[in-house]
Amino acid sequence: MRSIFGFGKTEDVPASPRASEKAADSPKPADEQHAADPGMPPIFDCQPVTDSSILQEIKPLSDDEKKVFDRIKAEVPELIKDLPPVDSESLQFIDPEMPLDIEGWLTDECIARYVRARKGVYEDTRKALRKTIEWRASTRPHAIRPDVVEIESQTGKAYFNGFDKFSRPVIYMYNHRENTKGADNQIRWIIYILENCIRHMAPGVEKVTLAIDATSWGFSNSVSIGTAKKFLDVLGNHYPERLGRAVIFQPPRFFVGFYNLVSPFIDPVTKAKVAFVNPSAAPNTQNQSQDNNSSSPWISVEDCFDRDLLEKDCYGNWAFQYNHTAYWSAIETEFAQFKSRLLAKQAQN
Repeated sequence: MRSIFGFGKTEDVPASPRASEKAADSPKPADEQHAADPGMPPIFDCQPVTDSSILQEIKPLSDDEKKVFDRIKAEVPELIKDLPPVDSESLQFIDPEMPLDIEGWLTDECIARYVRARKGVYEDTRKALRKTIEWRASTRPHAIRPDVVEIESQTGKAYFNGFDKFSRPVIYMYNHRENTKGADNQIRWIIYILENCIRHMAPGVEKVTLAIDATSWGFSNSVSIGTAKKFLDVLGNHYPERLGRAVIFQPPRFFVGFYNLVSPFIDPVTKAKVAFVNPSAAPNTQNQSQDNNSSSPWISVEDCFDRDLLEKDCYGNWAFQYNHTAYWSAIETEFAQFKSRLLAKQAQN
């Protein structure tokens, strides 16, 4: 089965036709799909959060966790000592002029996420944080060049665009638009997307939402165990507590059945973040059970999204159609601006 993130081998089953997108033998670049459409730019910037009630998803630290947090924070100078240089492989894919800025990444909120993810165990938290600090120093995920991952974006199979009703960045995933087979670059692209999302989170927002179109899901191609493990390792170890929701639209019955079989073995915290949606159902008619052991995590679109700000290709009302030229122009501009900000910050220090 494909991973829920839609990456794997190229899909050999034609996509189901849609109003904005006809099925084809293989995915075409988005510019060819919408040749007459100049394309609207994506939405990367979120308005400041004025309703603090939407931020209640961030669990406060317990008294014991606060003690671990304070201990870790006091050790930050030691944690960021003797960092490794960029490894030779990563040098091929990054902008070498991009500052590392570990101090800017290692915020109080970042430390708190690691404390929560490691259940408040001091040794585990310190080890995990140091591991990520070394990983960021040696691979520079924030410095991946746009030209390296552009091929992964050409068909619009996965990209950041807009925000859900809780001001979380939305990553759209259309697995039927798969166009590549190289697992390493696919993972590199999802890392790029995550870093972009994080840069554009409003203060108080720490998580992302995945909007996954499962209409054309199938067992015909599957991601290798090795690739899946590497991908999940990166997410679990280096982006803990970053997933708010994984919303799977229109899942086929066989997928739901399979999920019901494996759900008892999924970590309850992770399982609580996975939800299925029947887009045609009326609001509040398929609310998710509060029981984390429920095998039927159905919600309505309105539980997570404003339909007017959800793409039509993902069953919303927003008439956004992915156009690679328009999207990539925005990506390149954003990356250049981000680099300028870090260089200016470096010059001031």
